[in-house]
Amino acid sequence: MTHYPDGHLGHISDIERAAQEERDPHRRAMLWNYLHHAALEVSGDWKAIFDPEMIVDDPQYVMRLGTEAPIVLDGTEEVKAFYEAGEEDVFLLSDEDGHQLFVNEWGIADLATYVEFLSGDDLIADGLGKPYYRNDVEGIDPDAMYKRTCRQAMFWPYDDDARLIGEQVYQLEPFAVERVDPGAVPTVEEIASITEPYYPENTDGPTPVRSDT
Repeated sequence: MTHYPDGHLGHISDIERAAQEERDPHRRAMLWNYLHHAALEVSGDWKAIFDPEMIVDDPQYVMRLGTEAPIVLDGTEEVKAFYEAGEEDVFLLSDEDGHQLFVNEWGIADLATYVEFLSGDDLIADGLGKPYYRNDVEGIDPDAMYKRTCRQAMFWPYDDDARLIGEQVYQLEPFAVERVDPGAVPTVEEIASITEPYYPENTDGPTPVRSDT
């Protein structure tokens, strides 16, 4: 049986390795911050992302993932509302199709595979036949479970204190939809069990960032 969280473990392990190997203090601090964020976001513990040492007071998010037009989130309250609305969603980022991570003085760029699990009923409600689905999604069983995936590019700028300024997330290809065994679908708690070692309080690296600069 496929263990989907392994793909996310590969994703965040890449980030940890990059943080451990990076010699530039500012870039290293950004990578540790990014690692913590990547672990918290998929585990239902998104509120910890808003530690003032991890994120600026007025973050700006721009996302185009399954929508005709980009979603723009302006400021902390809008970003928090977005996380709260999706806190029961089961999703992760995976290295299954290859993971590319880049860090520079301005921030981090990341190319990875987005994986989300949802019922056929939710797929239908989301609007089948939209142009951002790659394969034929007719005949969806409302009572079955499905995995939808796509490659996405992310750009994360940081300030001089290695605090996250915002996110820019872009879907690079239409979703592929695949029916999956319900028993293989992870829970948020299962994903958290493999990501908790990468929370700020559980890692050997500086937490979140500033003691590293």
